[in-house]
Amino acid sequence: MDQTTSPAHRKTTLAHNPHYGVLDLATGANLTLGEFIGVGDYGELIEHRRLALEHDLIEGRVRYVCQKCRKPMVLRSLPADKHTENRFFLKHRYRSDECGGTKGLTHEAICALRYANTKESPEHIRYKQLLIESLACDRRFSDKKTEERWFDQDGVRWRQPDVQAMYGTQRVALEVQLSTTFVEVVAQRQAFYRRNVGRLLWFFRDLDIAAFRQAEDDVFHTNNRNAFLVDEESLASSKREGRFMLWCTWEEPRLRNGQVHNAQMIQLVGFDQLSFDTSSIGAPRAYFFDYEAARALLGPSVESEPTAEPVVIPDFEGDEALRALMDEMIRGYPNHVDNNALWSVVRAKFGKRGFALPEHFRLDPIFPLLQAAYSAVHGRPVGGSQTHLIELANTLYNSHKPALFVFSVMMGKYNRGAQLLARGDRAAWLEKVRTYHQAWADGAVEYAPATQYAPLLEFLFPSAREALAETPQSYVARVRAARVADTASG
Repeated sequence: MDQTTSPAHRKTTLAHNPHYGVLDLATGANLTLGEFIGVGDYGELIEHRRLALEHDLIEGRVRYVCQKCRKPMVLRSLPADKHTENRFFLKHRYRSDECGGTKGLTHEAICALRYANTKESPEHIRYKQLLIESLACDRRFSDKKTEERWFDQDGVRWRQPDVQAMYGTQRVALEVQLSTTFVEVVAQRQAFYRRNVGRLLWFFRDLDIAAFRQAEDDVFHTNNRNAFLVDEESLASSKREGRFMLWCTWEEPRLRNGQVHNAQMIQLVGFDQLSFDTSSIGAPRAYFFDYEAARALLGPSVESEPTAEPVVIPDFEGDEALRALMDEMIRGYPNHVDNNALWSVVRAKFGKRGFALPEHFRLDPIFPLLQAAYSAVHGRPVGGSQTHLIELANTLYNSHKPALFVFSVMMGKYNRGAQLLARGDRAAWLEKVRTYHQAWADGAVEYAPATQYAPLLEFLFPSAREALAETPQSYVARVRAARVADTASG
């Protein structure tokens, strides 16, 4: 999938008068909004202007103030699509009657009210449960808690992270970012965990960078352009791996014709693969890919521009890694973050190995073949909505007869016969088996196995290579001979 992650030109708009600019106390200069924002790309605006300003104020460093009342000013945004609307503006950090600010709740009360209204939504509660269950898969995590206080070093101030745990001797806070959050709340939490030497990991509701809201941009661009998510699939991976697995998306800078464009990448990664440090503005961060280091290698004089780029997963090496990639593709389909993008990665990697895979995966004969094979391997239907193997078997018989041979061979390889017949109409299915066995014996074209992907199947399942290479006629003759032998011995 082609995806642009940042606008070609930053979108700004002037706020209502008189707060159209700021006074820079360090230089004495009166700056318009455009002058305050300066030059650089969108990520630099977010981190080195919007979030840096909040961190300065938290630490008591007041530099940019209202030109009229000399009160601290901050950079805010209108709730609009970041790629099409002019939305950034400057306003007072706190409401000010002296300067025409609106009356009502205090700044702190507004923050508390908005946070309280969204923190305990059903979606938020489920997300925390996914985190707890994921952490429970990894023995290196202990003392797992939800909504418990983490006290400051002074013993007075505290934060209440969504989830916290100990990773060895390191305390980790896991915060779920599902709704719009004031930028100062993000900055305050970053400052708190930095001050208390805690690792901080933010989790998002989705990983579509182009669709991130402002609050998500605030976190993403101060997190070395990495974002994380857990879902049912990542939880299942955590259980299989015995370690905390999570989805990570990041931007990766690429140089093309003297310009930099950012490609969105996505991968299921382990917590133990993440790096933790503090950014140049003092924000604790966690990342799988070091965007800053990669960007620095491209040189400081290169102008950035957005360019469409497919979602990519880093190169796999070796046959076993390729097999694991295909297994992940089929087993997780159709619930991947982006099925088409992941398939394009699979195509590219298998292409280097010499396999020509179709551009459109779901509508090609390859789909039922792989669905049949991997369902037998895993002992449950994969790649679709069926619950039991007998349901998949009937679907193959009714709609994908060329995949029945692979299904039969692989079901025999993994001894799934009893499991298959445990559900559904046993007699009806056995009658269908007799029908397609006879069709194979007679060489009926309708039931002839698909052969264009035979080399691929033999590569993916090397232990079944000999069985997959057998002809249907030979298979039927062997099965019938075994049945006669069993009857005679009985």
